[in-house]
Amino acid sequence: MSMRPMRVCYDCQIFSWQRVGGISRYFVELAARIHAMPGARARVVAPLHINRYLAGQRAAIPTSGFYVGGVPRAAVLAGRASGSLARALSRAYKPDIVHETYYSPISTTGSPAKVVLTVYDMIDEMYPELFPLNAKARGIRAAAFERADAVIAISESTRRDLLRQYAVDPGKVSVTHLATSLKPSSGPLLSLGDPFFLYVGQRDGYKNFQSLLCAFARSGLARTHKLVCFGGGGLRPYELEQAQRLGLPRDRVLLMAGDDRLLARCYAAAVAFVYPSLYEGFGIPLLEAMACGCPIICGSAGSLAEVAGPAALLCDVADPDAVALALGSLARSPEARQALLAKGRERARAFSWDKCAEQTFSIYEKLLGRA
Repeated sequence: MSMRPMRVCYDCQIFSWQRVGGISRYFVELAARIHAMPGARARVVAPLHINRYLAGQRAAIPTSGFYVGGVPRAAVLAGRASGSLARALSRAYKPDIVHETYYSPISTTGSPAKVVLTVYDMIDEMYPELFPLNAKARGIRAAAFERADAVIAISESTRRDLLRQYAVDPGKVSVTHLATSLKPSSGPLLSLGDPFFLYVGQRDGYKNFQSLLCAFARSGLARTHKLVCFGGGGLRPYELEQAQRLGLPRDRVLLMAGDDRLLARCYAAAVAFVYPSLYEGFGIPLLEAMACGCPIICGSAGSLAEVAGPAALLCDVADPDAVALALGSLARSPEARQALLAKGRERARAFSWDKCAEQTFSIYEKLLGRA
């Protein structure tokens, strides 16, 4: 008699409060692939959700719930529906595996299924001065780790930091790398009048953007180059004040926003993608840059060197002078840029959502004794 397909349930947590973002994109990419595998069925149980990625993949991912992203107070409604209703829908599905999408002190489904939990980073624990993690929040995380039958860390660095910070059985922690959903641009090369360096995403705290501003000013390249910040919102008053204090003209630091196609064009045209972050659990922008043919300047802390490998120019990102030297070396050497670009394209091929899904499915199978 043939074995019935494995039933995998992804809970509502991340889809109830994240409209877009790296964690929800990861689970959408993962769920679609798991559901397409022979011998598996996947379902997202999110009674009311606000996530755009999930809403766009309804044909590929069975979902118990409705998209309410355009409704006033949508996040509040989604949060209220994520309790008893989500548990009832989950129990009705009768999953074999529940993959919880974030940290919860109690079961999010009320199911006797095996529980898998993904850990993204230990930023809160590593930088308590930036992210005060109170005893209650730390207790919630500890309870989630304890309840899980298997824990997936998205990098070796995250795994090491997790085991340092929490009393988790090392035997139940596996590493599964992420991938990028960004497609390289096939359109015309983006022109901004001058060559430019690219920064992507949020700029606060450990992202260390203020150090990059200082490095850009010290490099002397502002006379010939621009610094483009993609996403992250408008420049804060303190960033504008710093740029003025450093003598950076307003037209040398540009803000851009747009869809993935514009971002891919930015990567393809930039002199280099600069990632001055002090710590990352993984660093998907590194993969985006490599896939799109953009040289990388970054530090080596956290997972950065693990992900970038030989495809990045590593420097001490806490030292503006070191970053300034790195900027200058790539601005003045097309040969160095081309060498990093070639290594990046090769390195990017080591990461894929298909590989991530296959490794995750293997973890599910081991939990169920099917491996």
